[in-house]
Amino acid sequence: MYEVSKAVIDTNVLVYDIFEDSIHHREASRLLDDLRRWIIPSIVIHELIWFLRGMNIDTRVAIDVVLQYLRSYKTEIIPISTRDVVDAVSTIKQEGLSLSRYNDKLILTIALRLKSPLASFNNRLRREALNKGIMVLPKSI
Repeated sequence: MYEVSKAVIDTNVLVYDIFEDSIHHREASRLLDDLRRWIIPSIVIHELIWFLRGMNIDTRVAIDVVLQYLRSYKTEIIPISTRDVVDAVSTIKQEGLSLSRYNDKLILTIALRLKSPLASFNNRLRREALNKGIMVLPKSI
């Protein structure tokens, strides 16, 4: 079990949890099971819906999956604030990055604001979080 009780959840954790044949399914499911609280930025729910749509998952099935996460007693949906957006786009500008990095920067900004660990399987995002002093879960991938 993880020694932390909550974490900001990146979209890929939910995707790996959903698809049993995915490379990190077992680890994602265990991570979610072990945490007492899932801090889910609202952008993650949007990304999950867009991902399921892109995978041509039946609409009813996709909605049921999303609702399971939304209705879980563990879930805390975090709305995106103006400050979060300003911080994310300012970081993109300062680092000379593409806007394609916006969602990840937004999730990172929220983890920083909440001083919460970040759960992600995205290696680049994990490195950035560690460089900013944010704990990442799982400990290794």
